[in-house]
Amino acid sequence: MSEFLPEAVLKAYDPQPAADLLLAAYRAGRQLGELPEAVRPRTMSEGYDVQDRLVAALGADSAGWKLAIGSHKGKRSSGVGRSIAGRVLRDRLHGDGAELRMPHAGAATIEFEIAYGIARDIAPDAPVVPAAEVVGETRAAFELVLSRYVDRRAVGWPSFAADNSAFQALVLGPVLATGDLAEVARGLVVEVDGVERVRAVTGEDETDPLAALTDLMAVARERGTTIPAGSLVSTGTLSVPFDLTGPGRITARFLGQSLGFTLLPV
Repeated sequence: MSEFLPEAVLKAYDPQPAADLLLAAYRAGRQLGELPEAVRPRTMSEGYDVQDRLVAALGADSAGWKLAIGSHKGKRSSGVGRSIAGRVLRDRLHGDGAELRMPHAGAATIEFEIAYGIARDIAPDAPVVPAAEVVGETRAAFELVLSRYVDRRAVGWPSFAADNSAFQALVLGPVLATGDLAEVARGLVVEVDGVERVRAVTGEDETDPLAALTDLMAVARERGTTIPAGSLVSTGTLSVPFDLTGPGRITARFLGQSLGFTLLPV
């Protein structure tokens, strides 16, 4: 596929037209079928170039990063080979009990995730260290995934990255009482309006949070980006993802703790 061709064989790419189209979709609360072929990113690097322009144009500070497609199966089947990064925008970062309204009636995908607080700056030219060495704290989180495309899986991964990897909102929860994430997963239940909806993913659908953070560190090195101390990194879904189109109260229960938010009518 052209999106994985060596960039040296491709003509110079201007990310601005694609960023302008995605920005217009953000502001209008609408979805696109796909980006026109003439402006569509062909490589992951080009997709991240569009993402950089889009995030800058949105004018929102970044609180950190989110990661997607990070399960063992996802990394293999995507062809990218590692998690795909997006920015967590500070004006879309919320706390426990938040009430959120989506910009349109498309289905939001709900994911319970592990979020790391980064303890120190990670410069792109610094020696490579194990991801565990840069983690300051481990917290529960919900990511709400809502793409600017009608079908985010059909447009190609460079276009997915261009759309800030379909980030819509992050609900940040409590610091976890244990670093044993397998223990968190064993007892995890996600409810909608008090009724159990899903539990933790299993097998090849599992995401290793530290491996996802390692993927982000690799992307940041390649792009010459510093990951600042205090950044949040939400590492990919620990629960079975599900779509929600209507209003509801979403609650995760784990290790005697909970995290919840309310999705309001559009």
